Amino acid sequence: MIRKSALGAILGTFLALTATGASLAQEAFPNRPVQLIMPFGPGGSDAMFRAFAASMSNVMKQQFVVINREGASGRIGTAQVAAARPDGYTLLVGPTTPITNLPYTMKDLSYQFDSFDYVCQVFVNPFTITVRNDSPYKNLKDILDAARANPGKLNYGHAGVFTGPHINAETLSKQANVKMQDLPFRGDAAMLLRLLGGDLDFGVNSTGAISTRPDVRPIAVFWDRRHPALPNVPTVTELGYPSSPPGYQGVFAPKGTPRAIIEVLEKGCEAATQDESLKGHATRQGVPIVFLRSADFSQLAKADHELKGRIHRELGLKPE
Repeated sequence: MIRKSALGAILGTFLALTATGASLAQEAFPNRPVQLIMPFGPGGSDAMFRAFAASMSNVMKQQFVVINREGASGRIGTAQVAAARPDGYTLLVGPTTPITNLPYTMKDLSYQFDSFDYVCQVFVNPFTITVRNDSPYKNLKDILDAARANPGKLNYGHAGVFTGPHINAETLSKQANVKMQDLPFRGDAAMLLRLLGGDLDFGVNSTGAISTRPDVRPIAVFWDRRHPALPNVPTVTELGYPSSPPGYQGVFAPKGTPRAIIEVLEKGCEAATQDESLKGHATRQGVPIVFLRSADFSQLAKADHELKGRIHRELGLKPE
């Protein structure tokens, strides 16, 4: 009996210490650098999330580092995070599209919509139709008229097959009853380089990638309101076509990340979006900060996922 009592006391002490240690470890999160995987290359939302990472590092008192894992329209980096250990130290940043869109478009995808926990939305990034300054196309009507006169001859660039810019452009093509050739690139920066080189008639890109550039000219915005950084540029809605959703940009964690860690990250995101340094960067980039908490962002992403399904059915797009 004495031995059993002693063993019970030791076991009780061990369990108490283990619980205390787990609690302390949880309270200390993060106690080492956090990787923010960006599934696209430099340009576009990449620059905004680098500023966000700096603000997170400041408010969380730990280093947050953006790592680019571009390729396959965001599939490579997104799959890496889906397979990562759900401990809060490997997160995905960027648009919802690799999660809400690619499950409809890519065969044998290693993740699905419910492979992630949704930490927060940081900003929204509407897309624009952009031309070179010396382009003969002065407005959207010019482009659509040329496309009707030369079916399949006009080409445009975007940041990857089935990304937000691509889907927006294909939706517009169907609405306007025109045929154009699309050319995918690994991000906005690579696409804009080819646009300036004269290889593309126009590009469809994130507003943040071009809002401060003097060498290109946006002629239409895919949104239901005028962009505050481009007040003189009409929306496709104004020009007679239904509005298209902007890019919802946020932070995602592997499914099964402890709720306590999600809450710590959520609070950090909220504080970071209020940081004056990030606000200043967003203003300069022309990117509207729109913070959403985890629950609200999850609901928005779900609605976006359902919308993308309807769009794919309407366009008749098949998984590749």
